[in-house]
Amino acid sequence: MSNWMPTLKILTAATLALLSLGCHAGRADAAAWPFWDAFRDGFIQDDGRVVDWTEGARTVSEAQAYSLFLALVANDRKTFDRVLRWTHDNLADGNLGPQLPAWLWGYDAEQDHWGVIDANSATDADLFIAYALLEAARLWQTPAYAVPARALLQQVIQQATVRQHEQALLLPAPVGFVTPDGTRLNPSYLPPFQLHFLAQAMPEGPWAAILADSVTALQASTPQGLAPDWLLLTPEGYRPDPEHGTIGSYDAIRVYLWAAMAVPGLDAVSQTQIALRPMLAHVRRLGAVPERWDVASGRAVGEGPPGFQFAVGPLLQAYGAGDLAQRVRLVGERSRSGALIGQPARYYDQVLALFAEGYRERRYQFDSKGRLILKWHRDSKH
Repeated sequence: MSNWMPTLKILTAATLALLSLGCHAGRADAAAWPFWDAFRDGFIQDDGRVVDWTEGARTVSEAQAYSLFLALVANDRKTFDRVLRWTHDNLADGNLGPQLPAWLWGYDAEQDHWGVIDANSATDADLFIAYALLEAARLWQTPAYAVPARALLQQVIQQATVRQHEQALLLPAPVGFVTPDGTRLNPSYLPPFQLHFLAQAMPEGPWAAILADSVTALQASTPQGLAPDWLLLTPEGYRPDPEHGTIGSYDAIRVYLWAAMAVPGLDAVSQTQIALRPMLAHVRRLGAVPERWDVASGRAVGEGPPGFQFAVGPLLQAYGAGDLAQRVRLVGERSRSGALIGQPARYYDQVLALFAEGYRERRYQFDSKGRLILKWHRDSKH
């Protein structure tokens, strides 16, 4: 293994040892969140790699990023540091921060080895890593975490933010999304709480403009309240994505998850919730969160996997439909085996449900700046 963040010379040797060796207190209430414990034990290896077992045992940067966030919510610093180290060593070639992490790591059949398969980064993962590190620096009182976070944000600004057609845009990755047809965008990469947080933490950046324009994009691309997986910005405005068309499903489900997460005083959240409200009628009609919907026709079909049922629950609750939120949660619960959901238990279902359940149980909330308010942190003050 490489030395921890070797290029960041401003870190002291003592801090390097602290982060590298994990010489700190672990989670005090180790059994307080059984769902997280089951996910950690089932999907996170001892070295910190988060494994998507049903997708060829691959690892994506999103999984590493979400696990950092959830480990912080769980006050599981030992796991946080393991996941961070593996990400640093294996996805960023030992240079996380100055270098964006590769989005895909796994088995390369042509080369017959395990390693980075696609070095392009995934911007949603990059921002979640930065957010988790900045909040870990504050909540665990370890400023060293903030150093790679700020370096990551600078790289995202330089490589994955553009201004086109009078819109501030967050590219899904540095390479491959500005095309002759237009700029391809992913609405699920833009959690309002996160962009608002970044606008406070880094006011010189483009985050406030990206947040404002992302709300405009969502309003323009969801005429019937159904979010697309992908969309295209052209000189004539927002159009269907040339690869995915007008379909919403496994990407767009996160738009509904993030929209539920309230930030006091932030109009972007309420505006997003208004734009997405028609989904409520589809869930009532089907008795479950659909698996697939068409933005153009307004048709929603199928019963989504268990993670979908959990993911939309908090938004239904925000709409005052607590009865429906409970009903779809029970649809998801039917698949539970032990503390995990789904048979087989799929990585994506688990993280959607962990985000939703953690929020429903008030393990985490957000203040007016988009910062985390964590149950364990509140309890430690009493």
